Amino acid sequence: MCVLLAVRPARARDWYRFPGDFDARPCTLPKLDVDDLSPDAFERTFRDAETPVVVTGLGPTRARLRERVSREALLAAFGDETVVLSSSNTFSYEKKKKTLRAYMEEDVPAERGEDASTTWYWFGDHSDEHGNTPSGFQELFDSYEDIRFVPEDADVAYSFGVGGRYSGVPMHQHGPGWSESLIGRKHWFVAPPDPAPTFEPNVTAYFWALEALRRGDVREGDGGILECTVHAGEALYFPTNWWHATLNLDESVFISSFVNYNRWGDAKREEL
Repeated sequence: MCVLLAVRPARARDWYRFPGDFDARPCTLPKLDVDDLSPDAFERTFRDAETPVVVTGLGPTRARLRERVSREALLAAFGDETVVLSSSNTFSYEKKKKTLRAYMEEDVPAERGEDASTTWYWFGDHSDEHGNTPSGFQELFDSYEDIRFVPEDADVAYSFGVGGRYSGVPMHQHGPGWSESLIGRKHWFVAPPDPAPTFEPNVTAYFWALEALRRGDVREGDGGILECTVHAGEALYFPTNWWHATLNLDESVFISSFVNYNRWGDAKREEL
C-alpha cells in the first residue's frame, strides 16, 4: 500500500515544502525560546526531571549552515559521495550504499509504502568500513555549533540526515540527546519509557501515525503519546529511553546530537 504525495510546487534549487497537515495538530510538549531558558533551568526542569522540551529561536545562528545544506549546495559538494542508507524500521537492521545524488533523486521524492524494512533513509552512518568520515562531510559536521544546553566537555555523537516527505523512523528508544531541524518540519511523537506504546517495528512511521491517531493513542495525559511539530530553527530534547517516532513533513535536513550527559555529570562530581 502506498500514499501518493502532493504535486510538487515548481522550485529549482531548494528543498520542497508541502501544504500543512500534521503541523496543524496541537503541540503537547513544553516549548520555550532558547533565550528564555538558561542552562541551569534546563538542567533542573528538563534533564534532571527527564522531561522532553522543544527549544525555538535557533535559526539566527544557523544561517550559514542552512546555505550549505540547501539541495543545490549538497549536490554540488557531495553528490558523488557514497552514503550508507538505513531501513526505516525501528531497529534499522538493513543497510545499503548509494551516492548522495542517487538517494536525493530516487529515495527522497519516493512514495512512502507501509513496509519500513524496504524504505530507505539517510541518517547517520557517515563513516566508511575503516571508520573514516569523508573530509568534506567531516568539515560540514564540524561547522555545527552545539546547542547551548550541551556541556562543552560532554561526549557527543552526531547524526546528520536528509529525508523526504513522510519519511522517518517508527517508535524506538536510546540515550538522551537533541534533534534539530535545519530545513523543513519534523513531527515528533514521544512517550515515557513505561509503558511501551503500541507499534509494529516494520510499519513506517507515516502509516503507524495514521493508525495511532485513529485509535486515539496520541493525546495529552493518561499515558497518551505526546506530539509536536519541530520547525526549522527548532530542536527537541529527548530524555533517556523515552520512546519517540519521527515523521518529516517536508523534504528535510536535520542533525541529531546524542549526548553522554551521565559521563559529564560523573566527571563534575569527581571534581567536587
